[in-house]
Amino acid sequence: MEGKFIIVVVVALFFIAFIQLMKIYDLAAKVRGKKSQEVITRGENMLMANLMLVFMFAFFGFTIWLISIYGASAGLYEAATVHGKQIDDLLMFNWWIILPVFFGTNFLLFFFSWKYYHREERKASYISHNNKLELVWTVIPAIVLSFIVIYGLRTWNEIMYNKEEGQVIEVYAYQFGWIARYAGSDNTLGKADFKLVSATNPLGIINDSTIKETYVEIDKKVNQITKKLQNSKNENGEYLLSAKKVSKLKEELAKNKRRKYRIEAGIDRKELNSSVYESSNDDIQVQEIHLVKDQPYTFKFRSRDVIHCPWFPHFRAQINAVPGMETNFKLTPTITTMEMRARPDVMEHWRNINVIHNERKRKIGEEEEEVLFDYILLCNKICGAGHSNMQLKVIVETQDEFDKWIQNNDDKKRLTISGEEVDWSTTKSKASL
Repeated sequence: MEGKFIIVVVVALFFIAFIQLMKIYDLAAKVRGKKSQEVITRGENMLMANLMLVFMFAFFGFTIWLISIYGASAGLYEAATVHGKQIDDLLMFNWWIILPVFFGTNFLLFFFSWKYYHREERKASYISHNNKLELVWTVIPAIVLSFIVIYGLRTWNEIMYNKEEGQVIEVYAYQFGWIARYAGSDNTLGKADFKLVSATNPLGIINDSTIKETYVEIDKKVNQITKKLQNSKNENGEYLLSAKKVSKLKEELAKNKRRKYRIEAGIDRKELNSSVYESSNDDIQVQEIHLVKDQPYTFKFRSRDVIHCPWFPHFRAQINAVPGMETNFKLTPTITTMEMRARPDVMEHWRNINVIHNERKRKIGEEEEEVLFDYILLCNKICGAGHSNMQLKVIVETQDEFDKWIQNNDDKKRLTISGEEVDWSTTKSKASL
């Protein structure tokens, strides 16, 4: 606290000293007859004008070099989804409009600064208003923007209102990680509610067993708090704990009782739970997303705590995950992970990455390793201290490879429907899962 106070005092004194120096400067200027600046010579003006041209060529050269190195995809390679190609085409359309305007306006800015630098014998003309100019720079941008908006809305509607549902996958965001859930053979995700979220049920999935488990968990907490409050009383019935601690325990007790009441009133269907919530029985929770090439998918997103932003950079897909609501988008992957790894530009990029990566490994005395390209799910919203840890591997593969993965999934209990094993290589849903 003392350190902050000293910093505030120092900053305040600095500004006071600065103001006093400006007053001294103004006073000195008045003594000199208000000639507070030196006279700029014609040669100095000409030098500044020529430097404007030098900067213009350097600026344009650097911009063109960046475009040639990274291209339109900004280093993310070719879009690996159907809609991703549409997004890239839309951006290219924008670039073809923006870049000529960018180079043209900046050329005029630097050229006029060079050609019309200050000279004593020249007097600049002054135009207060010109209707024709106003019309030109209002109407032309409006027409161009109309084309951009119409093209953008058309692309948005084709992507977001695509009727091809495909396999449904839920991605659940939390600080700081992801959990993915595949809908089973019915292609319908089981219902979920935040009131049932626990260590053993992180997604809050609703079924008869999770409801009962939640009741047991709540009752256990209520009994522990009640017992703690009772044991903290003396013979006179007064609490030995501090008033703050007692208040906190009572608040926690009331909170758990409210939670149980809300589950009983709004979720629990008693003997009907098995039928009402049966769609959750065949859902599959995984810590890695596998997609089949050329198969459509519908991704649904939820968040446990704060606003996250699921982002598939190579798929050109991004949407916010907002607590209390469900968002979604659809995509169809078109390039498998192995096919992307085999692309010359990707191979060259990751060869350079491995050189840098292994140099650092050697410096810290660790064994070298080869790092390969993988699709990835990231959080594109700064959601807290562990934001950078929110990464989930995504693999695009063939149908046969996907079938083997789903069969060998560690969570075997979720590969059953009504107690019977499912043959995932023959079971067909809307996405051939």
